[in-house]
Amino acid sequence: MADFIGTHHGKLDIKGRVSVPSSFRAALKAKSTAGNTAATAPSPLILRPSHKFACIEGRTEQAFDALAQHLKNLSEFGEEHHDLATSLYSDSHRLEADKEGRIVLSAEMIAHAGLDPTQPVAFMGIGDTFEIWNVAAAERRKTEARERAAALRFNSPGVVR
Repeated sequence: MADFIGTHHGKLDIKGRVSVPSSFRAALKAKSTAGNTAATAPSPLILRPSHKFACIEGRTEQAFDALAQHLKNLSEFGEEHHDLATSLYSDSHRLEADKEGRIVLSAEMIAHAGLDPTQPVAFMGIGDTFEIWNVAAAERRKTEARERAAALRFNSPGVVR
């Protein structure tokens, strides 16, 4: 399975365009063509502001649909269902990269993530998803995550001592 891995830097232009790293575009294409030999282009991606961090989350449509599956376990008329649906769908955007691999971020997402067209942005791979960060904030987040993992004595995947 092709995952989003690594941290890649890019440039946000004044129009809100940024190039998706080529390895992420390859992962998107692999995820969209898995089991479908007729598919040749990457599937659209879903971007949404993170509700946990000052960054933008990116997912394939399939990964977004899997995230939204939790709604099926809730009463459609319940408050929890409405809160989760609002959180997931109202600020999400379905985007397709242009032929140069660029996407256009909304002004709201740019503001949420604290991005600045005069500064580079960081694409952080998080397995099935990726995040778009202000570079300094991304480095702080990675440091925090490493420290928390070390405090848990996390040594390698599946091993906690």
